[in-house]
Amino acid sequence: MNERVIAALAAAFEAWRTPGSRWCRSLVQALPVHSPQVVELGIRESLAHWTADALRDLCLRERDRAPERAVVWLADTPPPGTFAALALPLLAGCTVRAKPASADPFSPALFLESLVEADPSVAAALALDAEARAIDPADALVVYGSDATVATLRARAGDRLFVGYGHRLSAAAIGPDADLAGAASRLAVDACLWDGRGCLSPSWVFVDGSERAASFARALASELDLAGESLPRGLLSDAEEVALRERRAREALRADDAWLSKDATDWGVFLGGGAPGALRNLPVVAVNGIAGLAERCAALAPHLSSLGHEGFGDADLGAVAARGGGSRACPLGRMQLPPIDWPHDGLGALQPVYAGER
Repeated sequence: MNERVIAALAAAFEAWRTPGSRWCRSLVQALPVHSPQVVELGIRESLAHWTADALRDLCLRERDRAPERAVVWLADTPPPGTFAALALPLLAGCTVRAKPASADPFSPALFLESLVEADPSVAAALALDAEARAIDPADALVVYGSDATVATLRARAGDRLFVGYGHRLSAAAIGPDADLAGAASRLAVDACLWDGRGCLSPSWVFVDGSERAASFARALASELDLAGESLPRGLLSDAEEVALRERRAREALRADDAWLSKDATDWGVFLGGGAPGALRNLPVVAVNGIAGLAERCAALAPHLSSLGHEGFGDADLGAVAARGGGSRACPLGRMQLPPIDWPHDGLGALQPVYAGER
């Protein structure tokens, strides 16, 4: 266990989550796809428990011998996911070369700067390389991206250690015991953080019972409208705006009922919607009890990541999530805030860099 690495990473995380962080301000300026309010809250809450003690405990639980050199191929994910993808192989003892996502080269660059400020010698073990040749000297390759990207790079990995994280999405489940107003408020935060752009954002909302589904859809629309005042959505590209307008019109026609933000595409709720959610526009679908929920989750296999839930009593929601390939079940309001040691895609947090596929 390298205490110096632990201390440096913990210091960098603290610098990011400090209220008024200059790192967050710099990220907002470089990446206007997220509003300042979303970045500040998302970073502060996501990194709240990424402390030296948490990193130390993780090392104690998952000790093993890591390869000397690892390449991390980053995807366009919310910044906390990028930070974890860079930090975990460093924590395992690897020298890391990372290829930033073309859509977001800023998050990894700013994280590296914050690590340099915390401890230049630790930061020296991390380099960023925008070219595909970054793969060539690696002993291990960890890839985040589309299923096609993962498959392509798996083929290039040869006999090196390889771990691939492909396409994932998450769902929310509202049970018979849930307070609908409170659950809608918590789910609205899950939907607004990072604007539905990550694999932990709710893509489907499953509600037990058709009448409760309709009531929940109305409550969720109201809460999304309110949440937009404190957590406004970031900027969309022209292409995103056009595609979203077309999607909303199509889903409104297909849905049993629909609630849409006025004169904008900021949010939408589609009762019985037929497509996964996008950019704060969510389908609400009725299910018949825990069995109906399990059936819906199974239909998402193998792409389910996390299942946010409320109101199912003592039911084993982890087992339900696993039906769709999910590796995490959590309370509503926490979908975007996994601990740094969560078993991403069923693997230990450090395990991928020393126990991948050969």
